[in-house]
Amino acid sequence: MIRRTINFVLFALFFVRMAWAEPDYATQETLDPSSLEWDGLADFVSIATTELPGRVIARERLDYSELKREDGVLLVHPDAAIDAESLARFMRDGGRVVLADDYGDGDELLAHFGIDRVPLPAKPALMLRRNAALPIAEPASEHSVVWGVNRVVLNHASGLRHPELSPVLKVRGDGEDVLVAVAGAVGQGRLLAIGDGSVFMNSMLRFPGNRALASGVVRYAVEDDANGRRGGRLFIVTGRFEQNGTYGEDVGWDGAVRARLRSMFDAFSVVRREGLPPMALFALAVLAGLGVILWVGSRAGRPHAPVVPRFVRPIPITAQGGLAGHTAVVAAPGTSRVLAMLEVKSSMEDQLCELLTLEMNPGHEELLREIDRRGALDPADRARLRALFLRLAQVETLVLSRRGAALGRLRDTEVIEVSRAARRIVQLARARVG
Repeated sequence: MIRRTINFVLFALFFVRMAWAEPDYATQETLDPSSLEWDGLADFVSIATTELPGRVIARERLDYSELKREDGVLLVHPDAAIDAESLARFMRDGGRVVLADDYGDGDELLAHFGIDRVPLPAKPALMLRRNAALPIAEPASEHSVVWGVNRVVLNHASGLRHPELSPVLKVRGDGEDVLVAVAGAVGQGRLLAIGDGSVFMNSMLRFPGNRALASGVVRYAVEDDANGRRGGRLFIVTGRFEQNGTYGEDVGWDGAVRARLRSMFDAFSVVRREGLPPMALFALAVLAGLGVILWVGSRAGRPHAPVVPRFVRPIPITAQGGLAGHTAVVAAPGTSRVLAMLEVKSSMEDQLCELLTLEMNPGHEELLREIDRRGALDPADRARLRALFLRLAQVETLVLSRRGAALGRLRDTEVIEVSRAARRIVQLARARVG
């Protein structure tokens, strides 16, 4: 027992020590708009700033209440639950949204507009370095986004499908083309969905087609239309960006509730994808270790109560057979007193039949006639026996009719009185017949 306790304590301490050793996480996130690394978006932000001087806002927060109908929003591989309702109202008023996402949390926005994800061809007609994970897309129409675009290199992209939206980019396969970019009007605004969140990374923008596509997307997000000059801003948010407010309605208690729910869903999404943060794991490890120590400590020094083997335990009287067991069952506190009344009735009838030398119980009326013939009871005692027979017959009738409410009114005092009366009558009849 002592060795087992020591092992448990050592295991708990080792668990806490492993949790204390936090891994060295990189501080630079993928698709960071300010990063010059191969997986950053600094080159794309530079292209957008050149196209739209002073109108590009790249940050880690998107305030929906700050948006105006002439603005545009570019979502690159979002890792947070998107407020699709606010973006839909924003587009209906004239705003424009571009979603570049392959396997992030953009599914909610896609599902809101009925856009489905589909797999790309297993063997694309064009691919980089003969790698099917790096397919090459081509313009699928004369859409303004792909003007001047010849080929676009993708990276682990996903296909998109919608029967009514305009095709923009496609990947040719063996007998089947799969769209990777679709666009369409939403009210007075526009929506452009691209099934690749890494198409605008620094390392991908070295390809001319990707750079041309980046310029086309920037122009598409804020360009003028038939309603006049726009001159709006372009908001660029990526990854796990913060979301505040709502668009197109007053922020009341329902807006606050939706914001709280969105934050909760964001937290669940992060935990599902990346696991708990190091400090949370450490706290859980400490609690688990303390729980193990307390559990072991509470049981290590506590002696076990002796257990008597079942084969030497006394058998309860109610579980025994014979007269003793039957009597214990009838007299048990939980047993209905109806059973005791029926036992009194059966015992009295058997004794009277034995006294009158009858082989079987002929019935109450026949017993009374036989008693009269033999002179076993005087008229007063015979009247008492007849009343006793009526009461016991009434109880038996209630049992057969299953009238439990009436049977529940029987009390111990009545059972004792009936038993005494039956025993006295049997004794008197025995004395006179004998």
